[in-house]
Amino acid sequence: MTMGDVARLAERFAAAQRGEPLDYSVDSLAVVDRLLDVRRQAKGKAASVAAEAGCYVGEVIRRQLGGRWRDTPAAPAKRGFLGLFGSGRPAFAPVLDLGVITVSPVEKVRARLLDPGEDAIEIYYEAVERTIIPRVEDRA
Repeated sequence: MTMGDVARLAERFAAAQRGEPLDYSVDSLAVVDRLLDVRRQAKGKAASVAAEAGCYVGEVIRRQLGGRWRDTPAAPAKRGFLGLFGSGRPAFAPVLDLGVITVSPVEKVRARLLDPGEDAIEIYYEAVERTIIPRVEDRA
């Protein structure tokens, strides 16, 4: 995948959620959280969901706070039990460079899909925003 695929994956995720308001607003991240909870319970194609939903979350961050997508070197692929099974394909994990910090929304969504105790996507956004735009009370 290339960085040109990021916007397409985000659009595909948004379009697939009929009836849910995915408009790239911060409020739409609550919808993403609910959808991830449903997907986790249903099991299935977690990798493609993580890539699409992660790109959507990253696009919300980029549109609200700025930044630019950057590709990362492919991590070595995990190949299942003792390295004998599995596709061995590296995971798609672009990062969003916000100047002050670099974030990985795709990895965040992967973690959220695997662990229901993982912080909500809305909390993730707030933490990123607070790093970019420190609040007055945070400086005191």
